[in-house]
Amino acid sequence: MRKKICKDILLKKGLCYLLPVLFSSGILLVPQNSLAKNFYKTAPDKSVSGKITDDKGAPLSNVSVLLKGTKKGTTTNLNGEFSISVPDDNAVLIISYVGYQNKEITIGNQTNITVALTIASENLTDVVVVGYGTQKKVTVTGAVSAIKGDAVVKSPAVDLSNSLAGRLPGLVVVQTSGEPGYDGASLNIRGVNTIGNNSPLIVIDGVPERDGGLGRLNPRDIDNISVLKDASAAIYGSRAANGVILITTKKGSTGKPKITYDFNQGYTQPGTIPKMSNAVEYANIMNEIPIYKSIPVNEWQAAWTAIQQTGSYDSPTEGVQTLNANYSPDAVKKYADGSDPWGYPNTDWFGDAFRTWAPQSRHNIQISGGSENIRYFTSIGYVNQDAIYNNSATRYQQYNFRTNVTAKISNYINTTIGILARREDRHFPTESAGSIFRMLMRGRPTEPEVWPNGMPGPDIENGQNPYVITTNATGYQKDPTDYLQANGAIDISNPWIKGLKLTLSGAIDKNSELNKVWQTPWMLYYWDRITYEDDGVTPKLVGAIRSNYTDPRLTETYYSVLNTNLTALLNYDAKIGNHSVAILAGVTKETFKGDNFQAFRRNFISPALDQLFVGGLTQTASNDTYFTRLFDRAKLGYYGRVQYNYKEKYLAEFLWRYDGSYILPPDKRFGFFPGILLGWNLTNEKFFKVPGINYLKLRGSYGQMGNDQPYKNGLLKEYQYLSIYQFGSYPINSQVATTLGEFVLANNDFTWEVANNYNVGLDATVLNNHLDVTLEYFYNKRSGMLVDYQGVVPASAGIGPFLPPVNGGRIDNKGFEFTLAYKANINKDFYFRAGINGGYAKNKVIDAAESHSTPQYQWQEGKPYNAFLVYQSDGAFLDQADIDKTTLDYSGITGQLLPGDMKFKDVNGDGKITPDDAVRIEKSDFPNFNYGATIEARYKSFDLNLLFQGAAGAAIRVQTESGDIGNYLQYSYDHRWSIDHPSSTDPRLAIRGDTYYTGGLYGNNTYYLFSKNYIRLKNIELGYTLPAKLLDKAKISSFRIFVNALNLFTVSKMKIFDPEATAGSGVYYPQSRVLNAGFSLTF
Repeated sequence: MRKKICKDILLKKGLCYLLPVLFSSGILLVPQNSLAKNFYKTAPDKSVSGKITDDKGAPLSNVSVLLKGTKKGTTTNLNGEFSISVPDDNAVLIISYVGYQNKEITIGNQTNITVALTIASENLTDVVVVGYGTQKKVTVTGAVSAIKGDAVVKSPAVDLSNSLAGRLPGLVVVQTSGEPGYDGASLNIRGVNTIGNNSPLIVIDGVPERDGGLGRLNPRDIDNISVLKDASAAIYGSRAANGVILITTKKGSTGKPKITYDFNQGYTQPGTIPKMSNAVEYANIMNEIPIYKSIPVNEWQAAWTAIQQTGSYDSPTEGVQTLNANYSPDAVKKYADGSDPWGYPNTDWFGDAFRTWAPQSRHNIQISGGSENIRYFTSIGYVNQDAIYNNSATRYQQYNFRTNVTAKISNYINTTIGILARREDRHFPTESAGSIFRMLMRGRPTEPEVWPNGMPGPDIENGQNPYVITTNATGYQKDPTDYLQANGAIDISNPWIKGLKLTLSGAIDKNSELNKVWQTPWMLYYWDRITYEDDGVTPKLVGAIRSNYTDPRLTETYYSVLNTNLTALLNYDAKIGNHSVAILAGVTKETFKGDNFQAFRRNFISPALDQLFVGGLTQTASNDTYFTRLFDRAKLGYYGRVQYNYKEKYLAEFLWRYDGSYILPPDKRFGFFPGILLGWNLTNEKFFKVPGINYLKLRGSYGQMGNDQPYKNGLLKEYQYLSIYQFGSYPINSQVATTLGEFVLANNDFTWEVANNYNVGLDATVLNNHLDVTLEYFYNKRSGMLVDYQGVVPASAGIGPFLPPVNGGRIDNKGFEFTLAYKANINKDFYFRAGINGGYAKNKVIDAAESHSTPQYQWQEGKPYNAFLVYQSDGAFLDQADIDKTTLDYSGITGQLLPGDMKFKDVNGDGKITPDDAVRIEKSDFPNFNYGATIEARYKSFDLNLLFQGAAGAAIRVQTESGDIGNYLQYSYDHRWSIDHPSSTDPRLAIRGDTYYTGGLYGNNTYYLFSKNYIRLKNIELGYTLPAKLLDKAKISSFRIFVNALNLFTVSKMKIFDPEATAGSGVYYPQSRVLNAGFSLTF
């Protein structure tokens, strides 16, 4: 009765009431505003403090302490201590820490608590990011590997991609260059699955194909990285065939503001520099080879003795001319003793061009915190990376800013917004790294790179002397690129239907790049070996312009990219008894636009003026490759997911995507890509009580995915359903006119490249939750790859060169992966974790549309893609007697066999060496087994992390430009047939590939194939965290100092180049070894 009076009468009169919950009888009348100020007061919050330890009693820092049912929380300090306010005795705290079992603590009347966490299986506690959502690892049914962002910050690598090697099974990371600004690695999931583009889809904060990729992301901004390797990627449809890499950046957390400053100072040097022949060795080689070419075999020894003693040889054989040494005995002696560095240097071209160490540094400030209603994370960073050259013009600088804000608008509406701004500033000389390293490999040690007085020496060709073309003396190339990216989302929950949520999100990427190349003539210095300065001792050097041009010229190219992404997601999660269901439906529309402009001028009045308006008449640049960055693309996708589990025991998931792409004909523009995944947690079965096995899950999946990036010969094949035209020229009325001609005929059946991927896996935890095990087996079948069918029309038709590629290629790829991770608290002071992972993948080409006119053992079909087609080396002819007893006919490849010539195997047994003796072997330049091993240890305030990483199964063909054109490898000098040291294993050296076994068809042989198997200490870090009691007075939360290294040492069968290199000529910027020190300071 009192309730009704209050409700119907008193409130309408501006009065309020307190029911007998506070008073035993009667009604208290007060004005509403008075009540708000004086009467209606909640009980004050209760303060609770405590300490979190592991099961050995050691304090755990950074443990999450969350008030259940809210977003209010805190983390423990270095001593494992925390303090939090709770509303009443019924409050429940959720204690969670990576690698340990969660605990829920009801406060009751306690004000101080101590909680000991027990170690847990990662299979049970982790949450992983998947396509458009997250899943508990215990319910994941796909092949998903994940790491936390904390792992990658331990590496001093500037490019994030190089920090991923060896950490995730199935992810193949190959770094082919260490050049600052272009030192990113290629990423590949589960080996080679197509003859086209094998790159995975990169998704950053839910947005696919963000401009700029992942390489230049700030490692300190990364929260976690997930790799989807099977049907779990099917929700990304037409871009999921090569797998998906999901990157989530950090968000703010509740609590007071936390400020962290990180500083790294490192120094780099080449990990592997090829060892080249010295001046004496090179001179001996260049004196030997003319003997082989012009002197009868039976006189070789006499000729070599004479060349060494007198510098010439007169043959008794009629018609053989006198042979003079390229380098006289006196010259060889001076090269050896170093008595005349001006006239007879012993030049180390790499040593003169390189400095011992090049600096790199990184600074980063992060601010995070927030309340239950708004949380924020902000990061500002700077990176500086120099090159290894003396007086280097090569440099990379990066400035990055990121902010992520999450806001709770109401109980049913939440919003997030993220903004990234980044400048990538690349500086280079006008000569490319390829040109520089080609000259370094070719530099003859008998000629100066730099004169003893420091002046640059002569060029090797075209004005190219590495001592100069690595500097700003040639002008400069500046290539600044600016990225501005924003994404936002609003989550709307339905108050009437529990578990229903609508998410509307959008993202925009803007990229602008201005590439400015200012080319100026440069001067080199020469000595005629006769003229001296007035002192009669110092050689007189004469300068000369040696560049290919004598006047400055300027090329400026502007590029811009604008990408947009609009997405709507509808989620519904429900739990009915023991049944859990999650349903997702979504739609995404994306656009990608690229534009550019180029201007070129020369005839500048001065090399000091480097602006376009100062040049002469406008001219057209000869290089038009920039047109490939003009594009206008669009994609539309509808997708969904249905998940079901019963008691987290029986698991099922169905994914689908209906994708449309601009790249296909209008009537075939959309494709449907489904995936189904099943799992069974045996440990949740009553009958499964196996001692020692704490957790066991079996799972399997099948998915069909597409690849809408059909590459062929390195080019994206767009609009193949249309006739492709290109510009040309033709003389008309004595004038050169621009023409337009059909370049490729239309392919009306152009369609998707399709992947059918199968996977079975096992997740287990044994040994009392100490050892986690994951095993995978996969079988990927790819079809619809672009190939050129041969012989489909007669040559007389005249249209063969204009036929379009068709979707006829097929590849199968199968293999396995494994992960073993052991962790234990040895005692309260010592924690240890060790893991090993690996992935094996071997592909086989099923249909490459190749001609079958050759022997089957030469076919690409049936072998790994890009497997080497080579002749099998069988040693070398030791001497003339060895030649005389051979029964094989070599007349088809050489007119005369000589001692030191290479032997080949007669594969087809016809008694002669012919093109039919080449064999397609199982090896390519891509590894089929990749692995990593990690060790993590903590002892009191010290921590140690090691990462070993390696690969096996790949090979590289090593063959350099050598002879009068350039130097020889030290390896080649040491492994050669010579008159003094005849060999039945190693052949004679050649000049410019002028023997049958070094050049042309037969130069592709197994002798020059080297294994790329290796293992390296990829990353090591040793850190020390100062005790909290030393920091408390300064109001410092944490201070950690550390030293770390990248690529510290490598063990490889090939000692010539870095085992990740793909250029067998040595023409590449080498991968770097990095030594680094730094600290992390948190307030």
